[in-house]
Amino acid sequence: MQVATATPRYNPRVQILSGLRPEDMNHITAHARSLRKARGEFIYMPGDRPDFVYILKQGRIKLSVLSESGKEIAIDIIQTGEIFGEFALVDESPRSNLAQALDDVLIWVFSKHDFAQLLTTQPKLALSYIRLVGDRRRRMEKKLSDITSKPVSARVCELLHEISTSRPEIESTDLLVPLTHHDVASLIGAARQTTTTVLNDLERRNIIELGRGWIRVKCLKTLQTYVGLLVAVGVETFFQLLSAG
Repeated sequence: MQVATATPRYNPRVQILSGLRPEDMNHITAHARSLRKARGEFIYMPGDRPDFVYILKQGRIKLSVLSESGKEIAIDIIQTGEIFGEFALVDESPRSNLAQALDDVLIWVFSKHDFAQLLTTQPKLALSYIRLVGDRRRRMEKKLSDITSKPVSARVCELLHEISTSRPEIESTDLLVPLTHHDVASLIGAARQTTTTVLNDLERRNIIELGRGWIRVKCLKTLQTYVGLLVAVGVETFFQLLSAG
């Protein structure tokens, strides 16, 4: 059975301030202070008071939790335009996760009281917030579905593609993903050893370059084409199994 290698689709994430009028934007940002963090610095840690809500203006943020043994487990990558630390709006408990800059980042910081007030006075902001919460739920559901339906190789490639395309200002031939093998495995719900095997294979195919704590995508178009082939092969195998049954 022949299966077309269609280009995989990547849905853009919801940006919390998209669609706002300039005057609304000015009113909202007047309640924020700017915060810059260098790559590798932490914005907050487990145990910190949940006093602030953050909007990422520039760069990427890694959200992680700590296991009982103290090992860091990556759970999400926050991209430009997204909100994070929003549980401060509904929960007085200390932070249970940590946020770390993957790039040099620029962040707008709001007190949770001010941001809650803005949600009540700015309907478009409130609607964007609801859409973003829904988007994160869909991403979580997709991740659970992918774990059972897609091979680790496809999940690794899709993650690298998504993270790389979140930096449109960077040349497509110089796409650095500052994640460890363990981070990638955590984000796709796979074993570290299996993930490392896939990454090594991608390096042998000259699609990526591996370094200590980083992965460089050599050509985004080549990576995207390879994802399409992996998805197509997966679909073909699925139909072959159905036919055999």
